[in-house]
Amino acid sequence: MVRAFCCVLCVAFLLLFSGCAAYTATQPHTGVVLIDPGHGGFDGGTVAIDGTNEKHINLSISLMLRDMLAVCGVAVDLTRDTDAALEDASAVSIREKKVSDMRNRLTMYASADLVISIHQNHFSVPKYLGTQVFYSDNHPDSRLLATSIRASVIRRLQPENTRELKKASDGIYLLHHTTVPAVLVECGFLSNPDELERLKDVAYQQKTAWTILLGYWDYTIQK
Repeated sequence: MVRAFCCVLCVAFLLLFSGCAAYTATQPHTGVVLIDPGHGGFDGGTVAIDGTNEKHINLSISLMLRDMLAVCGVAVDLTRDTDAALEDASAVSIREKKVSDMRNRLTMYASADLVISIHQNHFSVPKYLGTQVFYSDNHPDSRLLATSIRASVIRRLQPENTRELKKASDGIYLLHHTTVPAVLVECGFLSNPDELERLKDVAYQQKTAWTILLGYWDYTIQK
């Protein structure tokens, strides 16, 4: 079983390297891609019925996506690479910490050329599932990037997905205020028992990261 897993892993890396070679040979440098794993530290995000915290899945998928982009020669950064929020040391109350965290993330967004934020969804009715992509309305490239990622999800991960793109409202603070191309990918619903199990699975997380990566590639081709 270990040998079989290693073989699958090697094939995956070969595909990644060959795909990256084709990408870097044809695509111009597009600047710094910032990956934002939602929540972290004091802010766990949404919580599944089994106690799974959103922040951990966000970080896991984001780290995988960071590594894939880096292998492809893309300049990439993270808002966080550990289980930590970005609040200032002077922030004391939960509200102060949240406001500080959002402001610091927004500053990092402004320094990037493109932002992909990774989150998980939750709803009171457990039947709902599927990836959904939100985009900032402050830059025309945001919708183009969101469209490419959504198409990649349908083609490679969830062919049955019928969720439409959504323009970020003022309730999504970072997308509402940033001026760079930015999307938020709600990878799935922690409130759906079947999707929760998939999202906790490392192999599925890798496939999700790979799907987002290919959506990003398609976006750069259109650019």
